[in-house]
Amino acid sequence: MKITEVKTILTSPNQNYLFVKIVTDSGLYGVGDASLNGREQTVAALIDGYLAHMLVGRDPLQIEDFWQLVYRGSYWRGGNIMMSALSGIDMALWDILGKVADKPLYALLGGKQRDKVLCYAHVLGSTNEEKIARAADYVKERGLKVIRLRAGLPAAHGTFGNQRGQAGPKVEPWNPEEEIAGTIDYFVKVRKEVGDNVGIIYDLHERFSPEQAIYIMRCLEEYRPYFIEDPVAPDSVDSLRSVRSKTAVSIGFGELYKSRWECLPAVTERLADYLRCDIIRIGGITEARKIAVLAETYDVKMAWHGPNDVSPITHAVNWHLNVSQYNFGIQEDGTTDGLIKNVIFGGPVYDNGYLFMKDGPGIGCDIDEEAAAAYPFRKAYIPVCRQEDGSIHTW
Repeated sequence: MKITEVKTILTSPNQNYLFVKIVTDSGLYGVGDASLNGREQTVAALIDGYLAHMLVGRDPLQIEDFWQLVYRGSYWRGGNIMMSALSGIDMALWDILGKVADKPLYALLGGKQRDKVLCYAHVLGSTNEEKIARAADYVKERGLKVIRLRAGLPAAHGTFGNQRGQAGPKVEPWNPEEEIAGTIDYFVKVRKEVGDNVGIIYDLHERFSPEQAIYIMRCLEEYRPYFIEDPVAPDSVDSLRSVRSKTAVSIGFGELYKSRWECLPAVTERLADYLRCDIIRIGGITEARKIAVLAETYDVKMAWHGPNDVSPITHAVNWHLNVSQYNFGIQEDGTTDGLIKNVIFGGPVYDNGYLFMKDGPGIGCDIDEEAAAAYPFRKAYIPVCRQEDGSIHTW
């Protein structure tokens, strides 16, 4: 069996996605997700211009060899563009392997250790007041055991909707010194609304300095966050060390990591309790399973990144990893816009606080290329934050 074609599919059913489809001479094909918000065309160009030519004629089952060829063969390692491209290809190759074996992905990863996946979802709204008012009903209506809040607005609500092309990033105001009290107050009010038995994950989204994050987390200790997500940016390991040493709250970290090597300090020093890598940023399934084993060695749990802008293909990969890994912690369940379901079929379904998937070969998703073409790509960007003095701040 040989690879005969590698397709990139850019589509925008309310937001932009980049999918990869790898076709073989046997008639079998695999699908993957290589989306990178704000840079999809660049990832597609890398796949079309370079990586596709390296794939055609190869045995699709030599997954590890091709992963190493791309990662090490370019000499310069990693980067979001390269790793997103590699992720989409890697997923598609594993999908083909599952179809050849006529087994679901989780069976190739060692088989199920659980039948359902505990998940959390974002409490959405246009203002914090709206989300506070809705929190208890949101939990009751959906049966959620754990919810997620985010410091700052919007908390994923409408952030990635793309009804028309953008000339540049949307700018949101953010002055961290002025936001500290409100950030604490928001969490406390939601805790009172939902009671003590509902887990609350709080995403600080790297918007505060280490000292500010420490103060916020200490103030919230008595209200028992499930974990604090991304209290600081990943650029300085010492910042994370400082936060870890001066607070008692569980930490979730790592959605901006691009490889297992970047994960090492957080894992080996146990600077995080939950590792939150994004499958599309780290090189796909091949790298994800290595990171999970590394984390298991140090009693760190996995909580794969899976927000609203992630496609059903990546959610499905997350699910297969979760049911097969010993050190599974919890899964982010990003509610996807209905339009994507016209393009991608399959993926996990939510029920009463858990995610489920039907058995099927490979990842369990497929793509309708004709439907994808009906939603043409529109250039869009991740938003940015600026402080009152005009300077850029982490979004």
